[in-house]
Amino acid sequence: MDPIIEEEIMKKHNQADAFISLFFAGLDAVCYIIILTLFGCDFKNLSSPKQKLSLLIVLDAVLRIFNMYSDEYSKYFVKEIFFTCFTTIQFTIIISLLNQIFEKSSETFDADMKIGNQIFLTSLFFVLVFSFKGIFESYKLLSALQFICIMIGLFIMSKYIGGKIETYISNITKKDASFSGENFIINMPFFIAIYLIINYFFEIFSLFVENKLYASYMIMLCKIFKEGGKYLVFLLLIILYYTYNKYISDEFYDYGGNEPSSHTSGKGSVSVYKDEDEYDDV
Repeated sequence: MDPIIEEEIMKKHNQADAFISLFFAGLDAVCYIIILTLFGCDFKNLSSPKQKLSLLIVLDAVLRIFNMYSDEYSKYFVKEIFFTCFTTIQFTIIISLLNQIFEKSSETFDADMKIGNQIFLTSLFFVLVFSFKGIFESYKLLSALQFICIMIGLFIMSKYIGGKIETYISNITKKDASFSGENFIINMPFFIAIYLIINYFFEIFSLFVENKLYASYMIMLCKIFKEGGKYLVFLLLIILYYTYNKYISDEFYDYGGNEPSSHTSGKGSVSVYKDEDEYDDV
């Protein structure tokens, strides 16, 4: 292909990529506003699940802004290290957030749901996500092997995390029979994995496409599935934190659906929730 045409294709691709990054940075802002609306804006406890969820969205927006000023076709070691570290931090936050939710629910439901081997998972994520494209000349076979390993890892993680979420949700439904949407929540890790696996499936094909125009189209197609998977992750985390906030962290939540009984002592009144068993003993 004519070098001038290739340069024009790369220029248009970078412009489109910058526009997409700007669009999704705006979508991150919407997600952040939704989090503030649902859970409030108390910033006292910086290690709380809410703050980690907020930080995850903010980091994603920052990463997109940096991406707007980077060349999609220009790859170099320092740039790749920077972006890989950012995404690894996001992954670490996700695991840490899930563990906080699962650990607290373990205390409530007496079930061990903690995600183990966090350091190993984070290190493995860094190695698999780091892109060799454009850094080494013979990167195609190495990247293809890397993408295959990622797809296998996604399938395993979806089963692993999905099992813990299923236990978490089933325990909530045992406590509150009126809880709905459990099938949707339990199946979300599977759909996330499908979106991301399709992305890496097309990534493998794009490695061996020589035509720059077709490669550009293929990369854009990959982004559709990659971003779809990412926002499904954000949605899942928001839903899990919402259930955690309502059913786990709220110590005054009445699982039995009973009305609170008021006991007056001194100047104020205290609302006490009673289980059905307590009423039977009276």
